[in-house]
Amino acid sequence: HPEFVDGQYALYTRPQDGFISVGSGGGIGWGLTRSMENAEVKEEVIVDSKVYHTIKEVKNGQGPAPIKTKKGWLHLAHGVRNTAAGLRYVLYLFLTSLERPWEITHAPAGHFIAPEDEERVGDVSNVVFSNGWIARENGDVFIYYGSSDTRMHVAVSTVDRLLDYVQNTPPDGLRSAASVQSRIELIEKNIRFLKNASL
Repeated sequence: HPEFVDGQYALYTRPQDGFISVGSGGGIGWGLTRSMENAEVKEEVIVDSKVYHTIKEVKNGQGPAPIKTKKGWLHLAHGVRNTAAGLRYVLYLFLTSLERPWEITHAPAGHFIAPEDEERVGDVSNVVFSNGWIARENGDVFIYYGSSDTRMHVAVSTVDRLLDYVQNTPPDGLRSAASVQSRIELIEKNIRFLKNASL
């Protein structure tokens, strides 16, 4: 984490399923430590859990350090889903509280970046993965990601566009009917917006 929390270093962890017997399963974890020389996380909180039948059903992990914005900490993470063609790695975004960075405030459904076309082919197929992004002072964000362990790419956006996406994309309904209903509501909202914008 880019800033101290309560005077301590904040670390993102990824407890593996083998740790379930001690109280933690997979997901993106969060913990504090007083020293990086002999780092010891005594209490761990799961920030973002694995969820069955979603883009993060097999595992998920924090990507680069989050970006501090006026609305919260913007996170880029990877999620893994099992498909008939094997594992599929995608990137997704979520936002956590500025004051309590281990609490998610917004989590849009689905992926943000998924492997497409030539990105799907390589040493480890059907994978996109990121450990780097840069937010410039003018608001531009450069997202560096690899595809299929073979190529590097850069996607360019802005902090404002990413926040708009995170805050205005509905969360996963975790059921087909709920997800369809949220999409219908979003379409209707956009139609109303476009009608008002043309007046």
